[in-house]
Amino acid sequence: MSENRGTKSERKVWEDIAERDPYLGTSGPTRAIPRAGLLAKSDDSLFKVINPGAFVLDVGCGYGRNCIPLARLHGCHIVACDISSAMSSNVKEEGIPIILSDLRKLPFRSGAFDYLICSVVLIHLPRRDTATAITELRRVGRQVLIIMPNPLGPASYFGLLPVFAALLVWVKGQRGFSILRDVPTLRGYLVNYYLPWRFTKLLKHQFSAVTLRSASGGNPSPYLSDRVLYVCTGTSQTVVRDRGMKIHESPCPHSPT
Repeated sequence: MSENRGTKSERKVWEDIAERDPYLGTSGPTRAIPRAGLLAKSDDSLFKVINPGAFVLDVGCGYGRNCIPLARLHGCHIVACDISSAMSSNVKEEGIPIILSDLRKLPFRSGAFDYLICSVVLIHLPRRDTATAITELRRVGRQVLIIMPNPLGPASYFGLLPVFAALLVWVKGQRGFSILRDVPTLRGYLVNYYLPWRFTKLLKHQFSAVTLRSASGGNPSPYLSDRVLYVCTGTSQTVVRDRGMKIHESPCPHSPT
């Protein structure tokens, strides 16, 4: 796959983290030390949504927190995808097929998988790229399961963590003060926080149906959970209408004379 400069930069950030950080960039409820065999718990709600034996693509699989249990315990046919070979070495060792790719340009045909998982990945994309990435996820997965941290949840101290992180970056002079948008971290990657209702609105531009669940499965309300699972199906009328306009506006080929 051809790479632009931004992709190379992002790949290098995650490769460096994989080589230098024993936690592989994880923190909070998903903190893990994969090389020591200490893995964080998978997102339990995925086991309730995904049918056993389904064909699943895990985009931004990392060390395999979700795809390895789904393959072992749920009998799913998994293909994993990540931007970093070092970050995803655990998955390769497990024998799961893995593709190195940028999620904004996935090398799969449309509707190739029953389910597509994208867990705690979009939060690290520049905000300007989020809509493009969601379009690509919708193209490849027949049902798209996006998990995002909830900035108002307990693990974020009910909204205090984003404020503290932005303040720390501002004090260190890395950029101006911003709470939710494109906040750089000390590890080198970006963080974009999305309030659940705002992210739902963004998804509804692409999908005809979006339902919210607690990703951990423990809390009955997704708005009170640490991570939110967005179950996305169908194509929105906005996308259908835009497609129709493009087809209508495209010039017809001239008949030979």
